[in-house]
Amino acid sequence: MITPRDRVLGRIADHLVARGRPLRVAVDGITASGKTTLARELTAVLVSRGRAAMHLSMDGFHNPRAVRHRQGRDSADGYYTDAYDFAAFQRLVLEPLGPGGDRKYRERIIDLRSDTPVDEPPVVAPDDLILVVDGSFLQRDLEWDEVVFVDTPFEVARNRGTRRDTALLGGLDRAERAFDQRYHAASRRYLDEVGPAARASVVVGNEDVANPVLHRIGGPADAVVNLFSYGTLQTPSVQVEHFGRELQGTKDLLPGYRQDWVTITDPAVIEVSGTDRHPIVRHTCDPADTTEGTVLEVTTVELAAADIYEVDDYRRALVRLGSGVEAWVYLAQR
Repeated sequence: MITPRDRVLGRIADHLVARGRPLRVAVDGITASGKTTLARELTAVLVSRGRAAMHLSMDGFHNPRAVRHRQGRDSADGYYTDAYDFAAFQRLVLEPLGPGGDRKYRERIIDLRSDTPVDEPPVVAPDDLILVVDGSFLQRDLEWDEVVFVDTPFEVARNRGTRRDTALLGGLDRAERAFDQRYHAASRRYLDEVGPAARASVVVGNEDVANPVLHRIGGPADAVVNLFSYGTLQTPSVQVEHFGRELQGTKDLLPGYRQDWVTITDPAVIEVSGTDRHPIVRHTCDPADTTEGTVLEVTTVELAAADIYEVDDYRRALVRLGSGVEAWVYLAQR
């Protein structure tokens, strides 16, 4: 059975699989927001989609302890400015996997537990690698292809983090003090100075880990993207229900795809669309096959709403339409 968390992770994975390669993906958020867990799970889903994917933690790119704590063990400014060696990470990971890079990247430069430098040979990335990196402050002067921001309230993250780190930090009182004075104080500075949620290309509400909410996908908060619809998303009542407005569109064609039909079992989708019989398109590789539809301009909030509306028979992919316009479209799952 597909859980709500499986569904959200699957939609994010489909979005990433449709992008270029190799792909550098950050999983960002405040301390104890759930970044590491989400990054690991997302990596597994990407592999299940047939893509080479690797999870990497910023733990392996911390500065030495003497640098991390030079402003004081409880210093928020020290955590914000001294915790990570971002310059080394940019040089050893992001640049090799970026345009024109040699695809030879390092997985870590330090063993965090022993505070010992590590000089391991680089890993050669396959052409289709999606590298998923979790850590704090990841939108400070680093070059990413996609950023997933894990949006968790401070109170929730504090409760999770202090329980998790009680033994590590020497008791609950010390853990609470560390979060209040260092980790979350630095996170508040990051939110104020960088505005990472608005800049991220994907935003996931993770207050309830079993029922995450896909708030945005497809670009930063002010982005507008093209969505090609050949089915019920062209219907004004469906648009109003899921987007809060009627959309303006332009007629276009999807070449190389043939329309078929699928029976919908989700009662909510049937209620809004008025039917359990929805069109679906499949790739035929025959340019004579075409599907008519409409190009809709939607925000990244609306694209997330469309992802939730479409049932799991569909996956979202990026296509080139007959007009030459590039657009997202929901296709039959392989």
